[in-house]
Amino acid sequence: MAKGKLPPRQKMINLMYLIFIAMMAMQVDREVLRSFEGINESLTDATALTTKNNATFYDQIKSKAAQDTDYRKIENDAVAVREESNKVYDEIEQVKQRLIKDADFQPPKEGEEINYNSLQNVEVATNLFFNGDKPTEEGQLLIDKINAYKNFLLQKYSSVGDKERVNALFNTEDKNNVSWLYRMFYNQPMVAALTNMTKLQSDVRTEEGNLVRTLLANKLQDEIELKAFQPIVDIPPVVRKGDKVLANIAFGAYDNSLKGSVSLNGRNIPLTDGRATFDLNTSADGTQTIKGTMSYQKPDGTTETMPFERTYTVVSETLAKAPTGGSIAADKMNVVYRGVSNPMTATINGADGPINMTVSTGVLSGSNGKYTYRVSSGDKVVFTASAKTSSGSTVTEKKEFRIKPVPPPQGQIRGKNALTTSVSSLTRLTVDAAIPDFEFPVTFNVTSFKVKVPGQKTIQVNGNSLSGAERVLRAVQSGDAVNIFDIEATASGLEGRIPNISPVVIDVQ
Repeated sequence: MAKGKLPPRQKMINLMYLIFIAMMAMQVDREVLRSFEGINESLTDATALTTKNNATFYDQIKSKAAQDTDYRKIENDAVAVREESNKVYDEIEQVKQRLIKDADFQPPKEGEEINYNSLQNVEVATNLFFNGDKPTEEGQLLIDKINAYKNFLLQKYSSVGDKERVNALFNTEDKNNVSWLYRMFYNQPMVAALTNMTKLQSDVRTEEGNLVRTLLANKLQDEIELKAFQPIVDIPPVVRKGDKVLANIAFGAYDNSLKGSVSLNGRNIPLTDGRATFDLNTSADGTQTIKGTMSYQKPDGTTETMPFERTYTVVSETLAKAPTGGSIAADKMNVVYRGVSNPMTATINGADGPINMTVSTGVLSGSNGKYTYRVSSGDKVVFTASAKTSSGSTVTEKKEFRIKPVPPPQGQIRGKNALTTSVSSLTRLTVDAAIPDFEFPVTFNVTSFKVKVPGQKTIQVNGNSLSGAERVLRAVQSGDAVNIFDIEATASGLEGRIPNISPVVIDVQ
C-alpha cells in the first residue's frame, strides 16, 4: 500500500474517532458551562436570603429609633449603609444585564435546551471591558465603583479585623503583574463573567449585613458602658462646727473603672473606684466654698476636664434657721427602670423624725428613707420627700427621675454575641441571653430561636441547644457564618414584655 493511502474502511474508522472525540469535548464544555450556571443561580439565591436577613436588622433599628431618640444616629448610619450597598449592587446588576443582552441569552423555559452558545461566548465580556488589552470606560467604572464602596466600608469600621476582611473581599489590585479586571473577565465565557459579578453582589450584601450588625452591637455596648459623665458633688448644705463630715464627688452615670483625678482648693485627689473622697473643713463658722476641676481619661486616650463649685455652711451647736432641701437618689443609677424593683434612698437635711416619701406615678413601698419603687406608666416620675426638723417646721424636697425601659437583652453563646468556633463543636453549643453589666437581678431562659446557614433554609429550634439544628449544621463549611436570631426566652425578675433579644453570629473555622 502506498504511503498516505488508506482503505475506505480505515478512513471510516478514523472519521468516527474524530467525531467521537469532538462530541466528548463538546460534552465536557457543556458540563463546565452548566456548572457555572448552577453556581450563579446558587449565589443569586444565597444573596436573596442575605438581603432578607439584613432587612431584619434594619427593622430592629427602625423600631428602636421610634422608641428611643438615642437610636436616631444609628438609624441614619444604617440608612447610609443601605443606600450605598443598594447603589453598588444595582450598578453591578446593570452591567450583568448588559452582558446578558450582548450575548443574546434567554433563560430556557421548562423543557427547553440551554443556549450554550450564549453561555460560552467569550467576546461579550472581553469587548465590554477591554479595548485591546486596555480597560474600556465601562471596565474602569466597574473598578471605581467597587473601590468607592470598599472605602465607604473602611470609613465605617474601626477594628483592624473588619478592615482586613473588607480589603480582602473587594481587592481590585494587580496580582503577579496581571490586573484584577483581566483576571476576572478577559476571554472569559459569558457565564463565568456573569458568575464573577454575582459573587461581587453576594459579597456586597454579606458585608452590608456585617456592618449593620456592628452598628447595632456598638450602640448596645455604648448604652451599657455609660459614656456620658457629669460631676456630682455630694455634701450637706449645713454642718455642725467640729464634726467630722465626709463629702463625695463622683461622675453621674459613672464607670467605677474610670481613671482620673480631682483638683480641689489646691489639693490633688486621685479617683478611687470612679470617685474622690475627702474631709470637709469644719474648723470655723460661716459659709465655706469648695471649687476645682475633675479630669478623666476618655476611651480614645484624651483627657476631659470639668469644673465644679459648691458652698456649705458651718454652724455651732444650735441652728439659727431650719435647714431646707435634701436629696433623693436611685441606688442603682440615676434613672428608674420599668418592670423591675428600683431601690430608692431619701434623706432630708436636719430631719428630726421619720422621712415620708410619695411618688407622682407608680407604686412605692418602704419607710423612713429606704424604699422600693415600681413603675406603672409614663416616662418621668416625681419623688417628694418630707420630714420635720427640730424646730417643728416641715422640709420638703422634690426630684424628677427619667423612666427608661430595661436595656434589651443580648443573645449569647459562651458569653459572647459573636464568636469563632469549629464545625465539629457547633451542635454542642447552647444559646443564652443576658443584659451585660445590668445591676438588677434579671435572668433569662431561652425557649426557642432560628438558625440560618448559608445555602440552607432558615429553621426554628425549640429549647436552647444547637443540637436541634443538626440537620442544617451538617452543611456548614469553614468560612461560613451561622446566624442565630429571633431568640425567644422567659425572664425572672422582669415584668412585662421581654425586649427583642439581639442575634448571635458564629464564624466557623
